[in-house]
Amino acid sequence: MQERRDLTFTGPSARLQYILLMGLFRLAVSRGLYGRFARALGRVFSPDNRALLSIDGAPPFPISLDDGYWTRFALWNTQYEPEIARVLTAAAGQAAIFCDCGANKGYWTLRAAPLFDRVIAAEAAEATFAELEANAGHLPNVALHRVAIHSVSGERLSFVNVANSHASARLLTGDGPGRGDTVETVETRRIDDLLPTGAPALIKLDVEGAEVPALEGAARALREGAVLIYEDHGSDPTCAPSRYLLSNPDVCLLFCDDGFRQVTSVDQVRALKTDRYKGYNFLAAYKNSALLAAISERF
Repeated sequence: MQERRDLTFTGPSARLQYILLMGLFRLAVSRGLYGRFARALGRVFSPDNRALLSIDGAPPFPISLDDGYWTRFALWNTQYEPEIARVLTAAAGQAAIFCDCGANKGYWTLRAAPLFDRVIAAEAAEATFAELEANAGHLPNVALHRVAIHSVSGERLSFVNVANSHASARLLTGDGPGRGDTVETVETRRIDDLLPTGAPALIKLDVEGAEVPALEGAARALREGAVLIYEDHGSDPTCAPSRYLLSNPDVCLLFCDDGFRQVTSVDQVRALKTDRYKGYNFLAAYKNSALLAAISERF
């Protein structure tokens, strides 16, 4: 189903910047070059210039026009991860809670707010969380948490903000920070400690390499019937999150594209990931999950 997109701007200068930006996009030969174009153009215009994108009547998502990620994926492309949008629509009325883990600036938080009774959003990076708070903190059914999703709650871990790529921020593990990256500390939280008991939720998980610890911290929620939308990135040949989930014979994995396709092996997952720069969305739940059955039927 085609989305209804309403695009407005903070002023005439922002509209002009958007027009120039979309023209520059046609000339960019790589994502890195486009990002440099967007940042350079942003130095010419006001840093407060925003495009306000509202989809299907959801609260508008403000996009800074020097942001190489969101201008590329949400403005240039006609649809951003349409399979997630379809899952949210299918789950509306079937689940009371949507949990957005790795919420970034709140794109899916805002999309979900009109569809669910409660939305819980978690974001680890301090600066990104501040924008999430500005974008969605005023919504009465949205609760925001500045935490890193992990296997245990209450620890303090180092978090890397990747230079010029807020969408690539990650917990500090074996790979140290790169040139220009900054490091801060953040408290960890289990998904099981974010969600109330007895209310199966739809959970979106996009935590840049910390998927397995995050899944370990969602054991109770999954047992109680939660449905998980998670990313298995094309750059990971081990398919770590899918491998972890497939180790449980009671869990069902579905690949999300135009429909659902069940996958039963890591080799199948690996074969589906043809682009190493892309994140691929999968659905996971216990096979007896009533919420999974309802979503599958409506999807």
